[in-house]
Amino acid sequence: MGGYLHTRNVEKAVDKLATIIPLFLASTGFYGKRLDLYFNKLPAYVDKPQSKLKVVFIKNVSQQDPSSNDYGLYACLFAKYIYISNGVFYMGLIDIDAKYHRKRYATIMWQYGRSKNADGTIGKSEVTGMVASKFDGSDKEKEHA
Repeated sequence: MGGYLHTRNVEKAVDKLATIIPLFLASTGFYGKRLDLYFNKLPAYVDKPQSKLKVVFIKNVSQQDPSSNDYGLYACLFAKYIYISNGVFYMGLIDIDAKYHRKRYATIMWQYGRSKNADGTIGKSEVTGMVASKFDGSDKEKEHA
């Protein structure tokens, strides 16, 4: 979806809003009226560090092909690298081989299923006959899913 031109247009629009919205809120006195914005005064946050979140923009990060359906794969890899690196995320030097990771995660899921069957474990959906809807997450009978 998009491409370079789309991304550039979105960035322009967001940059304008990022300037206008804080100016509007400051000029209307919004920040002075909302005491909950001063979270550092709340008892739960008094002894917490007050430093702002540091944001680092990284160039040349591996990206998936816009036509691929590997969103879940990339989300899993992102979580994995965040976990491994203790919150310091730098993927600039990491080359993601999507086929390898797809096979790897499929093998992990297959192994999990095998061990579940070997142990005789049954899941909630097998006991109740209900499965989660992929649309709203609510439980539905298997016949209607």
